[in-house]
Amino acid sequence: MSAAEYAIGRYCGVTFAGLKIASLVSLRKGEEDVVQTLSRRFAGKGFAFRLLREDEERLLVYICHKERLEKYLLSPDVRAFLARFGYAYNSAEKALEQLKCRMNGEFPHEIGVFLGYPLCDVCGFLQDPGGCILCGAWKVYENADEAARTFERFRRCSACICRHMDNGRSLTQIFNVG
Repeated sequence: MSAAEYAIGRYCGVTFAGLKIASLVSLRKGEEDVVQTLSRRFAGKGFAFRLLREDEERLLVYICHKERLEKYLLSPDVRAFLARFGYAYNSAEKALEQLKCRMNGEFPHEIGVFLGYPLCDVCGFLQDPGGCILCGAWKVYENADEAARTFERFRRCSACICRHMDNGRSLTQIFNVG
């Protein structure tokens, strides 16, 4: 298994397992073939892979469950929130295109909604980056007990996926795709 596939499994496996709407992973430049292969294989399960940023050394790859992302991004609260940053869209695909454009400048912290983080926590981070009440997969500003349970589910899921990969199973075998 390539280092890229292992990293995708480790950092994005919770998305493939259905615990998270989307994930980000940073990979070495030159690993595009792994991304393309996995993208084709996971497409049949409703997942999309998007290159959000690229420089001389790294690729920033966004992996999402398309249907769940669409539902979340089209919710009235999320649309109103993203409109404050200039987003105007009628589909998740259009919103992702705008996010990718914003990735060329300063890092867009509204990306939290594209990762499925609770809107209250994304807003809390933007208002007071250091004032969180819990830090895990994201910075938590409300509902710490629920977030702690979610972080533990993420940790267990990721550990299980890594164990499978360490034992020689590929992501396509673990998730029964392609």
